[in-house]
Amino acid sequence: MNAGFRTPLATVHGFNGYADAFANGRIEGNHNGLTDVYVSHTLAVFCGIKWTNALHAYGDDTLSTGYGWEYDSVLVKKFDEHFTALVKLAMFESEGDAFVATASLPTTTRASMELDYTF
Repeated sequence: MNAGFRTPLATVHGFNGYADAFANGRIEGNHNGLTDVYVSHTLAVFCGIKWTNALHAYGDDTLSTGYGWEYDSVLVKKFDEHFTALVKLAMFESEGDAFVATASLPTTTRASMELDYTF
């Protein structure tokens, strides 16, 4: 497959979940497409912290193959117009059905913390 947008030096988890389970297939262009059906909700919890949760169900382009599901959670605290802190958690369950080329995608749990400064 030679078509599509490839991002070899960037993450795509802003679009297909924080676990980045499908990033290599997108970069290499060797998967059967990806359909991401998701629901998300954001609420303010306390001290200006926002909490976002999302549940993804993945499949191929024809929706004939289930690639598994993913739960994402992120806490965001914006301190001022320049400084933001984030904590992310992602749990991807492949159910043994998700493949990139011939390799099965593993069940993955990822956690990260970020401190962002913009200018």
